[in-house]
Amino acid sequence: MYTAFFALSDLPFSIAPDPEYLFMSDRHREALAHLTYGLGTTGGFVLLTGEVGTGKTTISRCLMAQLPENTQTAFILNPTLSSQELLATICDELKIRYRKTGATLKTLTDKIQEKLLKNHRENINTLLIIDEAQHLQPEVLEQLRLLTNLETNTKKLLQVILIGQPELQQLLQRRDLRQLAQRITARYHLMPLNKQEVAQYIQHRLSVADCYRVVFNKKAVAMIHQLSQGIPRLINLLCDRSLWLAYGESQSVVNKKTVIKASTEALGEEYNLIPWWLTPVKIAATLVFTISLVAAGMWWGEHKEFSLNNIIANNKVSPQKTIANANKDKVKPIKESTKVANNALATAKIAPSVSQKNTDENKVKLKAIDKFSQNSVVEQPLVLGYKSNEYKASHSIKNNNTDKLNKPFILKATQGVSNKLLKTFQHAVNETLENDTKSNTTLESSFSATEQASVDNKSLTQSKLQPIKPAAIRPLSQMPQWLQQDLPTLKFEMHIYASDGQGWVRVNGKDVHEGEKIAKNLVLEKIEPQQVILNFRGENFSMPALSSW
Repeated sequence: MYTAFFALSDLPFSIAPDPEYLFMSDRHREALAHLTYGLGTTGGFVLLTGEVGTGKTTISRCLMAQLPENTQTAFILNPTLSSQELLATICDELKIRYRKTGATLKTLTDKIQEKLLKNHRENINTLLIIDEAQHLQPEVLEQLRLLTNLETNTKKLLQVILIGQPELQQLLQRRDLRQLAQRITARYHLMPLNKQEVAQYIQHRLSVADCYRVVFNKKAVAMIHQLSQGIPRLINLLCDRSLWLAYGESQSVVNKKTVIKASTEALGEEYNLIPWWLTPVKIAATLVFTISLVAAGMWWGEHKEFSLNNIIANNKVSPQKTIANANKDKVKPIKESTKVANNALATAKIAPSVSQKNTDENKVKLKAIDKFSQNSVVEQPLVLGYKSNEYKASHSIKNNNTDKLNKPFILKATQGVSNKLLKTFQHAVNETLENDTKSNTTLESSFSATEQASVDNKSLTQSKLQPIKPAAIRPLSQMPQWLQQDLPTLKFEMHIYASDGQGWVRVNGKDVHEGEKIAKNLVLEKIEPQQVILNFRGENFSMPALSSW
């Protein structure tokens, strides 16, 4: 055994549901809280679902260890029984004496009801826990519901916890079981562990076995999470086999290579790693990306060469000078011979975009700019712009702490700038001013009238928005008639809630997560423990879990 080699007092990764090794992650803690809450209410049924190996049975045993002394529990592990066999099993678990031969449904039901009444008189709570409940037949579930009909004015005399795989939620969607589904007072779906929780889970089980040193390195833990997908039972199998292999090779610390080898022996070929470059989808994606990259490079090379040739031809400048100017990071200002043109363009804050060294070159390039603007072909872009904030400060008046333009911004034609280029820039300036005005108008409209009056010589960015209380989400039955008529058909077949936002619902045969679209104009906004929040054409409303419309 490897326990002595790793200084362990016990086998830490046994798949037996030992409550002592229960790792209370946030998900497991929530699941246990839901079960406890369900037992504290006056309802009849509590539902716990989760994938295979996530720790549902271990949580149920932990719950049983925390039950008060005045609770009598019947725990059924094999629910593949008929209605009569199930009632007989309940009698055996509750220690009810009955005639073994010739017992009928009525006889067994009467015996159970007598026991429930007796426990109630003696202030004893009666609890029935059924594991693997997805194997229950619909008629057996209906028989359970009939047992919970026995009640007083304040509580039901029998409480039932159903534990099963996600298929149990689908089973409860049957129309003939809708009465039972409506009696579920608490439900929770147990999700797998994330990467951080996997590391904590492994270390927790090692510490319970009196081992406090690092046995699995970080890469090994990451590989265990990848192979197991966070399912505790698979984590146990991988860790146990990895420790065996490490013991056989005299390794004091388990590494990634050992975990991969252990996965083949413990989990089989189904969980073997496939290199990412061998998956069909990723192969196709890699090919598309490579082809796109090559095409983009070819287009860029041709476009750059074409632009460079046009600049050389139009400006009549030597290729060496043109290439040198194109490779400069910063545009140098026009010198003495271009001062007149720069002063004329200063009104619109037009920045010169071509460095010039003498008057002759300036004249050639100004003509080239005018030629480009007339032909609507500018291969090397001009830098045109102005500082709108400075302009508004000098061309606006203060009115109720809001800047309003009192005169338009008119550009003037100067030497070297064509009329067509001037009109284009004038249109851009006007459009920018309109956008700035619209932004200010939108910002002003978001303030309440009371706060508008209280603003005194402060900018809009310094004022405080009036808090608006969110409107309560109304149920679908209280929404306008037009919404109820236009809303498409909905059938919620599964409701998987998780507080970390990883839950989903199955609606109309499709799994939908929070924020995803269910149908046209219909979005699933939020999943809550007992209901879902939907948005249809801008209107939010709620619907109960596992319901239809």
